[in-house]
Amino acid sequence: METFINPKSLFHLLLLPCLLLYSSIAYNSSPVEAAMHTNNWAVLVCTSRFWFNYRHMANTLSLYRTVKRLGIPDERIILMLADDMACNTRNKYPAQVFNNENHRLNLYGDNVEVDYRGYEVTVENFLRVLTGRHETAVPRSKRLLSDEGSHILLYMTGHGGDEFLKFQDSEELQSHDLADAVKQMKEKHRFKELLIMVDTCQAATLFNQFQSPGVLAIGSSMKGENSYSHHLDSDVGVSVVDRFTYYTLAFFERLNIYDNASLSSLFSSYNPSLLMSTAYYRKDLYKRRLEEVPVTNFFGSVMETIHTDAAYKALSRRNSGRFEDEMSLDQSVHHIERRMLIKVNDGDEIHDINPELLQGEEGACKCPWSTFRNKFQKAENVDSLVNYGLVAMIPLLVISTWLVQ
Repeated sequence: METFINPKSLFHLLLLPCLLLYSSIAYNSSPVEAAMHTNNWAVLVCTSRFWFNYRHMANTLSLYRTVKRLGIPDERIILMLADDMACNTRNKYPAQVFNNENHRLNLYGDNVEVDYRGYEVTVENFLRVLTGRHETAVPRSKRLLSDEGSHILLYMTGHGGDEFLKFQDSEELQSHDLADAVKQMKEKHRFKELLIMVDTCQAATLFNQFQSPGVLAIGSSMKGENSYSHHLDSDVGVSVVDRFTYYTLAFFERLNIYDNASLSSLFSSYNPSLLMSTAYYRKDLYKRRLEEVPVTNFFGSVMETIHTDAAYKALSRRNSGRFEDEMSLDQSVHHIERRMLIKVNDGDEIHDINPELLQGEEGACKCPWSTFRNKFQKAENVDSLVNYGLVAMIPLLVISTWLVQ
């Protein structure tokens, strides 16, 4: 008695391995784990001109000094100052800027690197810095070269109102412009987490249009509230610091780079009676608990270090050749080692895996399907493999159609 195979069943049997291969490649090609926090950047913006806005420049330079003290280097700080109060003819202390009437700390020292000054501080240039859409002539020192592992601090101070911030007393940054720039940054993988801090009147209204995940924002005042200066320096003749920035600095002056103070402790330190306004922070787009996030995640720096068991020793020329051979051999051994990144809660741990163990695991499974699958996983251009798989399914479709007829 002869048995016949249903052509449709034959087609399904031939199609099943291809679908399994396609799904396996597609799953392994998608990034499952989120990027690690690898670096920090700060964008500090003073948007006000004219001598009577002295305090806004002092605010920005104060934050500049703080983030540098906590570990963010100058090459990862974009400093934008709309005016140069240090060289203003009204300044009784030339080339100096103070944020306190005691004049103990000169904020404008020899190591201040201003990236955008004067009329360079415009809404257009500010948005170009955030989105990375620069003209080719713009040097790297004026660019925000962040990536998907970056934590960015964006600090802005000046005069503002309901969903806008004034630049140069001649143009405005709207809340939807800022939200659109942040959205572009997220889509272009320019940050992992972003903290926006604004010291201006009705600062909280600038955050109304945000929709991008990973964004945390805090403002010095709610809608309908003003932000006030802290005190007047009678010697300089104007106010030298705003209240919100003053109490922010008071919080950070108690910390160093090794402290684990959380963002929650920073936000809870703002007293409305001292600020004469209500500090507002928006955290619905930020998924981590503020109690578990150190302030140094944004105001400090993450640095990659390589641990060595012993210090390098000076070598004579006689032993230099043997040392170079040993170094090349040691580097080749370390190149073979594999590292696995395992996401544990909110932290990242790195575990070294012995290559011999990996070889043992691969040797334990000698089936053809596993070998075939491993080769596909090691391939670099996964999209091409997927396309080849789809093309390979065409003959199966033709054969199945012929069998059905």
